[in-house]
Amino acid sequence: MKKKIRIDAKEMISLMVLFEMGTSMMSIPGRNAGKDAWIAILISMVFGAMLFVCYGSLHRRFPDLLMTQYCRTLLGKKAGSALAFLYIVFFLYGGARDLRDTGILIADRTLQHTPLTVICALMIGLVMYVMHLGIEVAGRTAIIMLILLLLLGLATNILILLAGIVDVGNILPIAEHGWQPIWQVVYSQAVMLPYGEMVTFAMILPTLKKGYRANGVGVTAVLLGGLLLSVVTLSNVLALGENVFKRATYPLLSMISKVEISDLIDRIDVIGVMTVIIFDFFKIFIFYYATVKAAEDVLRISYRKLILPFGLIMLVSCVLMALGYQHHLVIGEFVLKWLFPIFAVFFPFLLLIVSWLKKTRNKKGEENAP
Repeated sequence: MKKKIRIDAKEMISLMVLFEMGTSMMSIPGRNAGKDAWIAILISMVFGAMLFVCYGSLHRRFPDLLMTQYCRTLLGKKAGSALAFLYIVFFLYGGARDLRDTGILIADRTLQHTPLTVICALMIGLVMYVMHLGIEVAGRTAIIMLILLLLLGLATNILILLAGIVDVGNILPIAEHGWQPIWQVVYSQAVMLPYGEMVTFAMILPTLKKGYRANGVGVTAVLLGGLLLSVVTLSNVLALGENVFKRATYPLLSMISKVEISDLIDRIDVIGVMTVIIFDFFKIFIFYYATVKAAEDVLRISYRKLILPFGLIMLVSCVLMALGYQHHLVIGEFVLKWLFPIFAVFFPFLLLIVSWLKKTRNKKGEENAP
């Protein structure tokens, strides 16, 4: 009998937090709110926790089923399979986009003369290798990496304070232009990125060890990741000021590059780049894992046989998805505003409502039975 793959709460939370921080550390969701972006992230965090309760409730109803499996259970074979296929495309797009984002970062900051395709090929190759090792290995590695990155983040913040580049006046007055710009950013950007993307974990929650509540684990991760992201954003604004924060391609790296305490502590932005790459790697892996497991369920083919094909598909997609950087950003804004809510909010809540209706109907049927 095949052993069921299980990971514990600490591993799941670590994967979730790394997923939340991945790419969000680069772009900082909600930057259009300017110096109040950290507030937008905190508000979005609350909505993100509510979203995850929906995903967790579906998992509690179907604890051993992948999202693609209970799609068929609730909607029927044809409609459920169609929705499952759409989620394969959704996960694949998310992974390909983040792969391209990471490749652009590496090409811009460290390997300027290396083609984007080569960088992305190396990254997806490593992702496929971890996929071959299994989610348990990824979970154990996530704990180590999260602890290491938190320590590095703490050390970096101490250096930023010692460097004297923090100006509290950069965040004052709070909500200077009212709350409407903040709420607009919450709706258009900060909820979907990264919290809406957490729907991906509907493909991973069945691996959570028995005895742990998915809602408790997920909400804990959402709150922890949201607080960390808010602190990072607040630090960026304090160090850079609103104008530079909004204009910078990578605010975090711009902030870190300003740290110059002595000849011994200089150019720590290299550490910042490596930190962002690690966060991004885990996010790409989660999207890739969900893609392959969903395809395994829909196509009825062992996931090990799908590792290479879907790795190549994700690589090609990441290279061909945009004509250039600006085109990449425009597509991303459109998808984030109009398509992500369909997969992160509409479909999950539709499934939850259908689940409740079926449960209620079954109870009435049992009560009316002779």
